[in-house]
Amino acid sequence: MSNSFSTSPTLVDPSRTTATQTIRSTEISRLADLQNYIFATSGTHNVLSQTYDDSCFIQDATSFTTMSRWIIPRISRSHNELKVRLSAFCSTAGAQVRLTLSFLISANTYTATITVSDTGRYSSGFDVATITTLSSETEEFAILTLEAKAPASDEVEILGIQANWSPISSPLSAGLHYQGTSEFVPVGANRQGDDLPLTSRFGVDALNNIETLRKRGRSLVCWSGVENASSSQSIQFAANPPIGLGVGDAGVLGSIAALPIGMNEIDGLSINLFAYVVGLGAGQSITVEIFNHRMTFSFNGWNSYSLEIFGSDLNLSDEFGLSVYRVEINNNDTNLQSLLSFNNPVSSSPYISSLSIIGV
Repeated sequence: MSNSFSTSPTLVDPSRTTATQTIRSTEISRLADLQNYIFATSGTHNVLSQTYDDSCFIQDATSFTTMSRWIIPRISRSHNELKVRLSAFCSTAGAQVRLTLSFLISANTYTATITVSDTGRYSSGFDVATITTLSSETEEFAILTLEAKAPASDEVEILGIQANWSPISSPLSAGLHYQGTSEFVPVGANRQGDDLPLTSRFGVDALNNIETLRKRGRSLVCWSGVENASSSQSIQFAANPPIGLGVGDAGVLGSIAALPIGMNEIDGLSINLFAYVVGLGAGQSITVEIFNHRMTFSFNGWNSYSLEIFGSDLNLSDEFGLSVYRVEINNNDTNLQSLLSFNNPVSSSPYISSLSIIGV
C-alpha cells in the first residue's frame, strides 16, 4: 500500500469520466497517482528569482551585513528543503553569504552559509545552499533574509538569486500530510486496481485533496531592494542600487497569472500581500495601490493584506481558456505621489523596501 507515484503521470481521460461511461480502474488509478504526484511536486518551481545590474548588489564590509529580505510561500509541511542558488563573485577567497529562513509566528530560524567560489563575473557557476526546516512549522509563509560579508580589502558582488523547495521523492510517507492546517490524504498505489472496492472514502478524500492543492501558494511578485550596499568605488560607479519601490516600478513590476478552472468555487480565495516599510515617523503612513487595491501601511517592518481577486480578465484569457489577470503596482496618481522619486527622496521619505505577493 505504498503511497508511490509516477514521475511522469498519465492524466485521466476526461471522456471516460462523464455520465453513462463505465467506471474503469484505469481512471481511478491515474487519479490516485496524480494526487500523490501533485502534492510532491506542485509549487517546487521558483519561489524567488531576482537579478541585479553590475555593481549594484555589492558589499565590502568584513562582518555580515543585512542586504535584502523576501517573504516566500511554504508549500507544505512535508517540503522541508529549500534550495537557494546564488550567482556571486569575489576576487579574493573568503567572501560569504548567509541566508536565514524565519517564520513569522514561531520566530524559529534556519540558516545556511555560502562561501562564494567564483573569483570573476559568471566564472564557473552557481553556489548552492540548502536550508532544512522542521515539519512542525505550521505556517504557510516564511521570511528569507540575505546577509553578506567580504574579505579584507575586497568586495563581494551578487548578480542574482533563485530559490525553490525541493520536490518529494516517491513514495510519500505514510499518514496525513499538511499544507498549512489543511490535510492531504496520500493514496495507496495498490488500492485502486481491478476487482478492488471503490469506496466513498476515496471520492471524499480526492475532493478534499484537490481543494487543498488548489490553495497551494505561489509567488506572483517577490522583490527586494538592496540596503546597506557598500563599495570602495565611487557611488557614481558602484553601490547605488534600488533601495525601495520607485515611480519607475509602477505599471512595470508585476506578473501575469492564470486562475485555473474551478478556482472560483473555493470559499475565501484570496491573494496575500506583504510589504516591508522603512522610514515611517510617528503618525505617518504610506498609501499605495497594488493589484487595484488601495492599501495604507502605518508601521515600519512587515505589513500584510489579504486581497480579493477582482478586475477584468486580460485578452490572453481567450487564448488559454483560463481566467488570466495582471498582478502589478498600478500606474496611477496615488503611486506617483507615494513611491520614491525626485520629489520623494529616500533620505526623507518612507518607502517600501520589499514586496511579496503570493497567490494560488
